[in-house]
Amino acid sequence: MAMAQKRSILIFSLRFAVFLFCVLYPRLIYGIHLGGDWNWERSGSIKSFLGVRDLNQRNVYERNRIFFNEERFRVQGVLTHPHFRLDFAEEAYLFIERDNPSPLSIPDLSPTSAWKAKWTLLKRKDVTLIGKLNLLSAQFIFGDFKWVVGKQVIATGVGQIFTAVSQVQRYLFDFIDPEFPKTEDAVTVIWTGPLQLEARFLPKAPEQKEQNFHLRVKGNKNNFDLALTSGRSDDKFYLGLETAGNIGEGLIRGEWVGYDDKGKHYIQGLLGFDYVFSPKWNGKLELFYNGFGSNRDYVFEQFIHRSAPFRGQWYGGLILSWEIHPLLKSHWINIVNLQDPSTLMHLYFNYSLTNNLDILLGQFFNVGNSKSEWGGRIAISPPNFELGIPNITYAALRWYY
Repeated sequence: MAMAQKRSILIFSLRFAVFLFCVLYPRLIYGIHLGGDWNWERSGSIKSFLGVRDLNQRNVYERNRIFFNEERFRVQGVLTHPHFRLDFAEEAYLFIERDNPSPLSIPDLSPTSAWKAKWTLLKRKDVTLIGKLNLLSAQFIFGDFKWVVGKQVIATGVGQIFTAVSQVQRYLFDFIDPEFPKTEDAVTVIWTGPLQLEARFLPKAPEQKEQNFHLRVKGNKNNFDLALTSGRSDDKFYLGLETAGNIGEGLIRGEWVGYDDKGKHYIQGLLGFDYVFSPKWNGKLELFYNGFGSNRDYVFEQFIHRSAPFRGQWYGGLILSWEIHPLLKSHWINIVNLQDPSTLMHLYFNYSLTNNLDILLGQFFNVGNSKSEWGGRIAISPPNFELGIPNITYAALRWYY
């Protein structure tokens, strides 16, 4: 075994020991008072997934159907003081899945972070163990100023389904239960006065040439939030405008962003509407324009812009939630490529067994023609190889402590 792999396993073993200590030691199950104005709280989750993937592919993998088991472990904590806050979250993923050989080396098209915070600790024929630092940030509060340093949640834009400006990696479209938001390395300064001013520095990722930054000025006019944004994201300068406000019983959201990439200009825009129909029904609807997309045949290649992992240009998104019973809720998520047309759908049910134990049953399925983004397959070089989004049936158990 290589020295680097031994070191990675040792580091993970120490982290996992801390994880078990936090879970099993009774005194740390709840928040504790450390004296003075200091407080410590700890929580986490264990999630177990079982399911089957029906692969939408041609000549890429040996099998078209793969059964899988995934175990996710998360421990998180927060140390607070009136002028200070420290957040951390450590995760481990255990994948058990029958090996499915491929004659191709499929590239990973997901974006990377500025600093490595994810490690493959064990990889065997049918088993993979991954460790990940998901969150580690310190907040310093001085009057109206707040500084945040470290791996943190990047809050930008008004989109709930789509994103017009972001430096953050996205979950894959077929990722089950993306409960915890993705984070990114950054330094953030926020001033809360008559106007809220935000400045954020995001170190460049390995595939980027320039450092990134976000600037945001936010105010309120006639009960509508208005924000002017600017900065550089994924080596492109941008200028944007955001707005959000209530109209009757609903909330309308809008965002426009223009990008300049070495003389080439792109536009991202979205319009959203949220509505609570009743105490049991609510929904979100968004229309999204992706200026980085194509209106021609798609190519399996790296996306032009990291915050726009879509092949086409015009999209619609819908989220519906219905409380069937106080213990049973249903969720419908739908993304539609309006040009293909094709659609990616995710329906799942969540039943609460206890206050901290849930069971989920869900289904991903795609509908579209043979060359569409969702229901179809995208050609991979060399010829006769095609790959699309799989259909997934799954069950999950979530325990929170």
